[in-house]
Amino acid sequence: MKQGWQNLQISPLLDVTILEGMAIVCLMAIVLFSIFRLRGTIWRAGVMVLVLLALLAPQFTDQESEKLSDIVLVLVDRSASQRIAGRTDQTDAAIAEIKDRFSNDQSVELRFEEVSGESDTRMFAVLDRLLGGIPRERLGGVMMITDGQVHDIPNRIDLGAPLHVLITGARDERDRRLVVRQSADYGIVGKDAEFMIEAIDQNLAPGTPINVRMLLEDGSEEEIFMPANEQQRIRIPVSHAGSVLAELRMEDAENETDRTNNRLILETTGVRDRLRVLLLSGEPHPGERAWRNLLRADPGVDLVHFTILRPPEKGDDTPINELALIPFPIRDLFEVRLRQFDLIIFDRYQMRGVLPPHYLEKVVDYVRWGGAALVVAGPEYIGPEGLSSTVLNELMPAVATGRIVEKPFVPKVNSAGRLHPVTAAIAGSVTSPPKWGRWYRQIETQVSDPDAMTLLSGADDLPLLTLQRVEEGRVAMLSSDQMWLWQRGHNGGGPIAELLRRLSHWLMKEPALDENTVTTTRSPDGQSLFLNWRKIGAPPETASVNNPVTGAQINAPFEQLPDQSWQAVVPIAEQGLIRISVRDQDDRQQTALHVDRDVLTPETQNTNSTPELLAKLVAENSGYIARIEDGLPDFRHVPDDRVWHGSNWAGFIQTDSYKTIIGGITNLLPLPFVAILIGAICLLGWRIESK
Repeated sequence: MKQGWQNLQISPLLDVTILEGMAIVCLMAIVLFSIFRLRGTIWRAGVMVLVLLALLAPQFTDQESEKLSDIVLVLVDRSASQRIAGRTDQTDAAIAEIKDRFSNDQSVELRFEEVSGESDTRMFAVLDRLLGGIPRERLGGVMMITDGQVHDIPNRIDLGAPLHVLITGARDERDRRLVVRQSADYGIVGKDAEFMIEAIDQNLAPGTPINVRMLLEDGSEEEIFMPANEQQRIRIPVSHAGSVLAELRMEDAENETDRTNNRLILETTGVRDRLRVLLLSGEPHPGERAWRNLLRADPGVDLVHFTILRPPEKGDDTPINELALIPFPIRDLFEVRLRQFDLIIFDRYQMRGVLPPHYLEKVVDYVRWGGAALVVAGPEYIGPEGLSSTVLNELMPAVATGRIVEKPFVPKVNSAGRLHPVTAAIAGSVTSPPKWGRWYRQIETQVSDPDAMTLLSGADDLPLLTLQRVEEGRVAMLSSDQMWLWQRGHNGGGPIAELLRRLSHWLMKEPALDENTVTTTRSPDGQSLFLNWRKIGAPPETASVNNPVTGAQINAPFEQLPDQSWQAVVPIAEQGLIRISVRDQDDRQQTALHVDRDVLTPETQNTNSTPELLAKLVAENSGYIARIEDGLPDFRHVPDDRVWHGSNWAGFIQTDSYKTIIGGITNLLPLPFVAILIGAICLLGWRIESK
């Protein structure tokens, strides 16, 4: 739009400071000329003023101002909750109508921005980004098309323009959901973890029973009835250390908008109150303190250590009551408190009449029940009173032949040990094995049970460290008493602390150290599960997965990967707690769990459309908020000083933003003209003064 006026401005040819100094000097000269009444003062003053004006370079600039369009930001919610109950169609229809309303209005520029989100809806983060890219004086308003479930609503926002919100969905929507009101981050192993859960259904009176199924890790189910819209305590058993999972599945209601949030994953971390270890040592030897120092350094371990300092048959005059520092509480340890221990270690232990043989039978029962035992075998192990001739030998994963191998050797990790988590971390690479110190003595053993796993080999590739699961328990045998050489740093030493720590925690059933574990990941498209089996022993055969919704069984074969692990791809899109069963070619089975922890995200926790969450911000910014199902408002372009909305209309501001276009520039004192004028004044002054 033309303004029809001209703007006077200056464009100094010299720095303004210099021009100010020149003006002061000229003024002082004129004053002196006037005081002394010199001839030609007027002509000289005129030339000075003319020169100063020429240096200021006054000029007229022709300008044109053009009205800029007003920008209206339209944020469109395309999150997961917008894809249910016909909300997408409502959104598209509203967009089409808004575009049609302003299609012929060149003074309004609509800028549409789609806000996607699978786990949450963050519309105000997008709004902040868009506002940073436009001049705020051109902002005519902001409109949001959403179901109202926005997860980054600020406490306050000042747009300086109206904020209008159009709500998709319907008033009579019904959506049941399970909500965690109080979680249990940790649970003691052997006890229950307690959660506070609320089953919400606004269509039911408080206390109305709702049928809920609870799926536990062991495959069992419990049916419970939860009162609607009231909190209830839910307990899940903590059977092991590490992650403990359960899933709640609430009965679906008729005409629900979304059934995803009828499921809820409960997760806690099982921790042991204290790990209790019983260490029984034979006669004192250089490596006796290796286990003691390791276990006492762990603050989570309670250690009970007995050492047979002097065998009963040793002949001297020491009184019987002085043969031990304290009485050996045999009955208390092996009858009363045995099952309170998580691990029993026999370190070069000999019978020698101290421990009656029938107590070792209790140790065998303790292991089969779920305990753990470790035998560190020295020469005493195969002696007349050694453990190899007791019932405990039946538990051991390797059988002693009776021969002692005495020659230097370096322990090495074999192929099974490179896969097993107890030794994989210290194995190094195949081409560059670690440089460890030598040992010099080993008990010759043979592994006869196919379930036993030899992880370390010693002299003549004989089994050095062998592990095995025995029913519910675990056992291990270290066929040498020379591990203390590593602790002393002999010949460079070795990773004794890391090895013993991992071995003891495997025996105590640390989940992170389990071998043959099956790990699961969801495929990028969400339609399949990838099962990876780190397998030791017989190759895997099949994987079976029970669909958590239909109960149907899905089978898939395994294929070996380059890293020697095995993978199966199971086509299953259903989410939740999924129980997996795998079987190898020896018909041995193992179970695992997969959990989709994103089943209940902020986006699916509550899918009922609502204007309540945004109503406060809309009111603070003088905007309009209503449901699309009631019809769209009349969109108007209103002056800035008027009300921006009414009961059936929503307005956008007519801003006063213009773009200035510079036209021609006219110099008032062109330099050639000034030069001629000064010359004329000088000539005229000389002419007058010469008469």
